[in-house]
Amino acid sequence: MRLLEEMSWPEIEAAQRECRTVILPVGATEEHGPHLPTITDTIQAMEVARAVAEERAVFLAPPLYYGVCRSTRAFPGTITVGHDALRGYVRDLLVSFADSGFYRVMILTGHAGGQHMAALEEAGQMAVEERDFRVSLVSLFDLIDFSTVETPHDGHAGEVETSLMMVIRPDLVKGRPEEHFPRRPRFMIMKDVRHLMGNGIMGNPQPASPEKG
Repeated sequence: MRLLEEMSWPEIEAAQRECRTVILPVGATEEHGPHLPTITDTIQAMEVARAVAEERAVFLAPPLYYGVCRSTRAFPGTITVGHDALRGYVRDLLVSFADSGFYRVMILTGHAGGQHMAALEEAGQMAVEERDFRVSLVSLFDLIDFSTVETPHDGHAGEVETSLMMVIRPDLVKGRPEEHFPRRPRFMIMKDVRHLMGNGIMGNPQPASPEKG
C-alpha cells in the first residue's frame, strides 16, 4: 500500500511510474448517537479506502475529518463546515492532485448528507473542467448490500453503521441503544431540528452485529 503521508517525494515520483491513482477518504466529525464516536464516518471511510489501496496497490491520501453536517449541528461534538467551504477546499485538493501527477482520484466518503454530497460532486465537476484527469465520487452507502439489513430505512448511527464499527473499532462501540426515527414535517424548512432528533440516532442499532459488518 502506498500511504502518501509516509512517502518522500522521490518515492512518490518513482511509484507514479506504475500507478497514478489516489484515493481521498472524506469523513466528518459528527454525533453518532450515544454509542458511537464522532469520527465514525472518517474511521469507516479510512478502513474501506485502506482495504482498496492494499488490494489495488494505489495511493492513499490522508483523510478529511470535516464535512457538511447540517441536521446534527446542534449536538455537542458535531463540527461542520459550509457547502461552499467544502466545495472550494476539495476542488483545490483535486486540482493539486492533478498538478502533482495523479491521473485518477477517487473520493470515498463515509458521510453522505445531501449538501455534503452536492459539495463533493460540484468540486469534482469544477476540477475536471480545469484539468485533464478523472475524478470519481463513491459513498460507502453505495457499497452496502442492503439485502442483509433488517431495519427498513435504516440511517444515521443505526444498524449499518453500528455493525461496521463493531468490526472496525469494537472498542469504541458503547452498546446498542433503542431505535429512533425522527419525525420531521415533510415540507417544513426548520431552523433547529434538535428537538426532533432525540438521542441523535436515525435508525435502529439493535440488530447490529459484527457478522453484518
